Amino acid sequence: MKSLKLLAAAAAATMLIAAPAVAGDAAAGKAKADACADCHDPADFAGEDVAALTTMIKDVASGKTKHKSKIEVSDADAADIAAFWASGG
Repeated sequence: MKSLKLLAAAAAATMLIAAPAVAGDAAAGKAKADACADCHDPADFAGEDVAALTTMIKDVASGKTKHKSKIEVSDADAADIAAFWASGG
């Protein structure tokens, strides 16, 4: 039982270390997402995972995901926009 608790603690610590830190600023993201609002309603993304949204935005910016508009955003901008969208705008 003790080794199971130790294993669980080690697994949790590994997940925390391996997880990318995504801490966006929703207030800053509101202004940065203006161009996106022409087609996307932030409420559509309410409650979504910020890390997943950040990845999606970065994939669009890099061209990995096809999109009708070319966007250029920094990693910080992507996290801010994702935080804004996840909050429901």
